[in-house]
Amino acid sequence: MRRKKGQAIAEMALLFPFFLLVIVGGIIDFGFAFYNSLTLQQIANDSAQWAADNNITVNQEITNYINGRKPGWWSQDTFKITTPEQVALPSGGTVLRIRISYDSPTYTPFYQTMLSGITGAPSIKLAALASYKFPQHVYTKLK
Repeated sequence: MRRKKGQAIAEMALLFPFFLLVIVGGIIDFGFAFYNSLTLQQIANDSAQWAADNNITVNQEITNYINGRKPGWWSQDTFKITTPEQVALPSGGTVLRIRISYDSPTYTPFYQTMLSGITGAPSIKLAALASYKFPQHVYTKLK
């Protein structure tokens, strides 16, 4: 009986590093995914505003602008742009709607395996939608 006193501490000492790796790996993977999500939404917002303010309706120009704003380390295979669309509002005016998506990779083997089993890919799927109204009035500064 006396020799089993430290058994729980010894087992904890052996298993704790693995639990710590899983927790830290999750913080890293989901931290990167959160950053990528914010970046994706900012790209969508900036692109919709730029296109609407400059009255750009050519989809290829908008797509080129979006591709120029994405971080260089994002793979083109995992970054997708849905064709920008113009939506007429019942109250008058037109809204430009931009949808983009990105598959944020996971870096730790535990979460790669887990996500592959759940979603079929070792990545976290992210999407952003931005709408911006084309301006109807142009205001100029008086001298």
